Amino acid sequence: MKQKTNYSGKTLYSLMLVGVLTLGLSLASKAQMSYGIKIGAGAACQSDLLELANNCDVRFSPTIGFVGKYQITEGFAVKSGLEYQQKGRSFTEENVDVTNKLQYLSMPVKAEFSAGEKAGFKKGQRLYFAIGPYLSYMLDADGELDGVKFDMKSDTKDFDAGLGLELGMQFPVFNQKALQVGLNYDMGFVEVYKSEPDLHNKMASISLGLLF
Repeated sequence: MKQKTNYSGKTLYSLMLVGVLTLGLSLASKAQMSYGIKIGAGAACQSDLLELANNCDVRFSPTIGFVGKYQITEGFAVKSGLEYQQKGRSFTEENVDVTNKLQYLSMPVKAEFSAGEKAGFKKGQRLYFAIGPYLSYMLDADGELDGVKFDMKSDTKDFDAGLGLELGMQFPVFNQKALQVGLNYDMGFVEVYKSEPDLHNKMASISLGLLF
């Protein structure tokens, strides 16, 4: 049964990559398509569904990846990409410090709504809000107990899924390129661990994206 689960995980992971690449190639020929890189840093924790942080301390959470955006109208776009993310939690139990570091490859798909010059912003500047689901594949999971590391991959689920929110500003830089500065929040809907119920990934971060 374990081999079957791993096989299914790898298959769905491959389909994620193929889907993003196919979407990117099909949209790249359009004049409305832009693409670029995205980096970010923030705080991650794990808590009950729909609660922000009720049973753990936050831990540092870096992200890096690439993004593609398809501008459908002046104020509406769809964007996706692939991002490497670290999530997890830190907590103290019976005077013992515990840290769980989970590494994911995440594929968000967001609808982006924006306002530009008609709303009073300078040329090339846009205020935007983006919302949409994400699907993440678990790359690795490590734990640390008072400085002693241990593997947690067998106790974590292969996939996470949830809702991502983003609020930010876009600025023109380097001629036709654009810089997006955003505040992000991800809320997971899938239980992270096999042995502990009601723990879901949460992450808040600041991101920088450069679009070409």
